[in-house]
Amino acid sequence: MSLLMGIDIGTSSVKSMVMDTSGRVLGFAQMEYDINIPVSGYAEQNPDDWWELVKKTSAQAIMKAGIDGGALAGIGFSGQMHGLVALDKEGQVLRPSIIWCDQRSIPQKDELESRITTEQLGNMVKNSVSTGFLILSLLWMKENEPDLYSRIDRVMLPKDYVRYRLTGEMGTDTTDASGTSAYDTASLHWSEPLMSLVGIDSKLFPAVGKPWEIAGYVAKQAESESCFKAGTPVVFGGADQAMQAVGNGIIESGDLSVTIGTGGQLFTTIDQPVYDKRLRTHTFVHAVPDRWYLLGATMSAGLSLKWLSSQVLKNSDYKALDRKAKEVPAGSDGLLFLPYLAGDRTPHMDPHASGMFIGLKLNHNDAHLIRAVLEGVCYSLRDGVEIIRSLGVDLKRIIISGGGAKSPLWSQILADVLNRDVYVSTTEEQACVGASIMAGVGVKLYDSVEQACKTIVKLRENPVQPNPGNHAVYDRQYAVYTKLYEHNRDLFPMLNTITNENGV
Repeated sequence: MSLLMGIDIGTSSVKSMVMDTSGRVLGFAQMEYDINIPVSGYAEQNPDDWWELVKKTSAQAIMKAGIDGGALAGIGFSGQMHGLVALDKEGQVLRPSIIWCDQRSIPQKDELESRITTEQLGNMVKNSVSTGFLILSLLWMKENEPDLYSRIDRVMLPKDYVRYRLTGEMGTDTTDASGTSAYDTASLHWSEPLMSLVGIDSKLFPAVGKPWEIAGYVAKQAESESCFKAGTPVVFGGADQAMQAVGNGIIESGDLSVTIGTGGQLFTTIDQPVYDKRLRTHTFVHAVPDRWYLLGATMSAGLSLKWLSSQVLKNSDYKALDRKAKEVPAGSDGLLFLPYLAGDRTPHMDPHASGMFIGLKLNHNDAHLIRAVLEGVCYSLRDGVEIIRSLGVDLKRIIISGGGAKSPLWSQILADVLNRDVYVSTTEEQACVGASIMAGVGVKLYDSVEQACKTIVKLRENPVQPNPGNHAVYDRQYAVYTKLYEHNRDLFPMLNTITNENGV
């Protein structure tokens, strides 16, 4: 029996899964960790923590599968996107990883955008530069930690560091390179013009492979530390969005993946690297040959609900929160939530943006707050859907995944806000499945990604259907929602300045 392992280095947890070639899960383990916030607006994680949890979760998954590491035909990775891991010449980590939701590089973003037009940036990399993306975090290091910066020998993405610890080989893949803002996603190479403009040596960036290509083999050192066996093939793997899309079977144009996890993402496959000229969405490389994808991102999706539950309501029973939110009607009796707790990406690309409730009245209670948060996240996702439609993409089917898919109410709200049927994948842990598929293609257990998806991916037959009455309410609410940012845009930086002056 040929078995595969998929490992997902997420924002809030590491997951390891053992799967056979039919997609049957034989063993799974997950361990959570926190985001370190040493200063308001910062977001960091220790790369060595990822490696330690990969060792633990993989051992648990292998034990549950009733096998040993030698039974694995191949290993693949999925990982949180955009983050910076900086290594010295000895391969040692120089500082905690600056991850995707970090906001410290606002000055570097402003400086870069003052020197280059949106049109030029689009021509170079087909994407905006955003705080939390590797290139801006690297510029922040260059300006604020020059001694550490001078010692950098190589930079990489989060999952690439774990793969390096496993194989001893450095590198990244096309899907993760796409999310650095330093990679030309149309011509598939690091953007020398952009790096020259910002004064970064392109030699700091690793070689780039395809997600399904073998990047190396489990090293003897890794075997001595873990349950893995030396010589086991390890493929490059890919960015979590590309991997979950493969796990959901979203490899042809027309399907839209909506992920509601810590962040929220919209993902749709395209056959050519078209991009929004205002750079409100991202155009990245897919994990399928000769395809790309459009990505819209909401910074605080599940994170908004987690904030409300832990910081305000002091109740982390999400099923109970779901039941409570059902007590109030669609539209939360006029209460609206703007989910910009960590700034906004699509459509405003504004790290200064802040979250807000508006329309609060004396009749509003906990249930209203919960439902307003669920609805606000869906309004933010609709912003991205509208841009994707404007680029001429014909959306035929919408598939929801992530933690939000486990909430029947959130799935229903999404269907109502978009006024479209929403399908739920029966595949669980889609990012791990996508990573396993990459490994399977790499070691020739599948002929192609397409063949693997046809074998493995299944959707629930009956989609969540929109409620016409609720959609009418949400359409009216959305018209107000779309004005909230524009009316408050100039106020957000003022509030941030006051906060910083107070040393918060």
